[in-house]
Amino acid sequence: MRTVRTLRKGAKLMVPLDVLRPTQITIGAYHVAQKIHVTRRVPPDRRAAFLDRHRVHVVIGPEQALYVVDHHHWVRAWHDMGMSHVPALVLADLSTMTEAAFWRYMVANHLVHPYDERGKRRPLSELPDAVHHMRDDPYRSLEAFVQLAGGYRKVKQAYPDFRWADFFRRHIDGPLDTRHNFAVAVAHGFRLAHSARARKLPGYVGGLPCPVRRAGR
Repeated sequence: MRTVRTLRKGAKLMVPLDVLRPTQITIGAYHVAQKIHVTRRVPPDRRAAFLDRHRVHVVIGPEQALYVVDHHHWVRAWHDMGMSHVPALVLADLSTMTEAAFWRYMVANHLVHPYDERGKRRPLSELPDAVHHMRDDPYRSLEAFVQLAGGYRKVKQAYPDFRWADFFRRHIDGPLDTRHNFAVAVAHGFRLAHSARARKLPGYVGGLPCPVRRAGR
């Protein structure tokens, strides 16, 4: 029998970017562009420390496959910048599990989120096999920019960003395919995030004294 050496939680690795497997179907393209901009502004002598602070969180699965479970937008940004290797932080080494047991663990522990760009759940078999195959969901960019603007707080819960994206999807009409439309949507999203409609969402910060209208095209 072949012996498999497992890694402890918290192990730090430098891994080839093209071997990383996403555990989400979508990213927000505008949010990726923002992270590219942030990365490029880091001076060369501070780049290593910057990357270390934003290590990609991974789980090691059967056959030593590396699955990204957090920082999908960072890793996609670094892919689009042409980086070949990225720093990673091991959250769990599940390489001794069977394939079926591995995915049961991933689902039970909220480490996989197979929802498409319309917010619909898809089979696990439709997860992308590479970082560059993740699809754009503009509402994921929308929730990110609303959060960056102070629309809501980041909280440690399972996938609060997806909950906010789906909230905006229900209340703000698209398409969000131009900078103008996206900017208008962010303004509407910010007001919506402070409205009573968002009270039950994670990170809600309270109301604003202004009416909320449904955003049109």
